[in-house]
Amino acid sequence: MPIPDVWLDTVTPKISIAINSMLPVLHKKGYSTIVTAKKQTQTTDMLNVLKVPYETIGEYGATLREKLAVEQKRVLEFLNLFDKTGYPKVLWTHGDVAAIRTAFGLKIPIVYANDTIFAYSVAKLVCPLVDYLVAPKCFGKSWSKFGISKSQIIHYDGLEELAYVGAEFEKPNWLKTLGKQKKPIILFRDAEYQAVYCKDVKINSEKLLHELAKIGTVVYLARYEEEKTKFENIPNVWVPPKPVLTAQLMPYIDLMVGSGGTACRETALCGIPTINFHFWDTQAQYLFKKGFPIQIIRNTNRIITTAKKLLTNQQKINTEKLLNKLESPIPVWIENIESCLQK
Repeated sequence: MPIPDVWLDTVTPKISIAINSMLPVLHKKGYSTIVTAKKQTQTTDMLNVLKVPYETIGEYGATLREKLAVEQKRVLEFLNLFDKTGYPKVLWTHGDVAAIRTAFGLKIPIVYANDTIFAYSVAKLVCPLVDYLVAPKCFGKSWSKFGISKSQIIHYDGLEELAYVGAEFEKPNWLKTLGKQKKPIILFRDAEYQAVYCKDVKINSEKLLHELAKIGTVVYLARYEEEKTKFENIPNVWVPPKPVLTAQLMPYIDLMVGSGGTACRETALCGIPTINFHFWDTQAQYLFKKGFPIQIIRNTNRIITTAKKLLTNQQKINTEKLLNKLESPIPVWIENIESCLQK
């Protein structure tokens, strides 16, 4: 195995999918790569679905002490890995503290992709260490308050999900059972309640799930393993038996109800009516202003009332013209990776 030119680190399912889109571009340009991934929260599941080779490095902690301990352990695991492979020439990551600290300590240049400004703890720790921070234009220079120069913040007029929205993904045979479920079909994604930055969720998501199941089939896109067994026996709730991409579900979905993160942005970009019940952040507002079908409602009764109206009156909209006006982050990510390689 050649010494890797580009080290790509993932700690979330979305970034696993984005890396899958980046790898062919990097390889076509002749760069060797290595992908590392934290074990848990479907990150490695997604890489397995996409058949992306990777090294499992580290895991997640539940308590604050555990989070700190596993972060230190992850740094040591990176060092052990690179003792075998050789030091990469540049790191591309979405903000994992251990990966960035490792690269900084080894004097490896860092391209930091980020669209999660509310993850304050991470931003405080890593912004001063990176060479470039690549972010959606809608955030402006927000990250400069965390100790990075404004000149190092690189923008693109789009969202990270545009790295893969619209791409073709093979559908597994077991997914065909979704087409036999009671219509309409509602995709549901709960808040990432184990994350440090996730708090103050005003919705009782379990109650909301039961109410939605009265008006159609709810596809429960679980974040954590324990959710799969907790909700799979509720009438009209279908929990995918295996890891699945939101993109693979799109042809079946009539409505999205979620906490307002990645899955909500994916469905809105594809023209599926989308209700956020938690986050109404810069990105959601950006999509709303651009004309994509997304809105915020933080009351269970109003969500159900609105859901019924949307399912009765509003069909999926064609977003092709809207998408053509937006920018994929991949060329910008690659440009900054190459800038680091030339240093």
